[in-house]
Amino acid sequence: MTTSRRAGKPAPAGKPAGPEMVPGGAVPEDEQQLLQEIEQTREQLGETVEQLVAKADVKGQARAKARELARRVKGMAARARAKAAGRGAGVQSQVAGKTVIARDKAAAGRDQFQARAAAAWQAAPDGVRRAVSKGASTANKRRAPLAAAAATLIAGYLTLRRWRKR
Repeated sequence: MTTSRRAGKPAPAGKPAGPEMVPGGAVPEDEQQLLQEIEQTREQLGETVEQLVAKADVKGQARAKARELARRVKGMAARARAKAAGRGAGVQSQVAGKTVIARDKAAAGRDQFQARAAAAWQAAPDGVRRAVSKGASTANKRRAPLAAAAATLIAGYLTLRRWRKR
């Protein structure tokens, strides 16, 4: 006695398994059509198994995710580099423009200073001019001792200031 799959009830003895028992619907009429359906079912089953294996391959999924993240990070780094290079060129041109402006202002200030210094030099008495010239000449000849003396004076001043604050 055969039983049906559902509730364990016996199937009628004289009735063969009906179309409802076939997964694809009705039973095919010829052998060639049946073989084609079997082949199609095998292919579908193979694809399903491949999908299940892919889902179960955690290590492979992690590697694929890591490759994708690495690709995205490289792309972001390339975009950031390009953006920084673009900004760098803009900053470079701004700095160049401001440098030209600063040089022009310094030249104008230097010219003003030289004009005032020349006027003061002409107004100074002869004795003062000789003394200043001699002092400048001596300073040029003895730069190292003069720099050491200036450094000593500055260090002494700073030490005295710090000592008085206590």
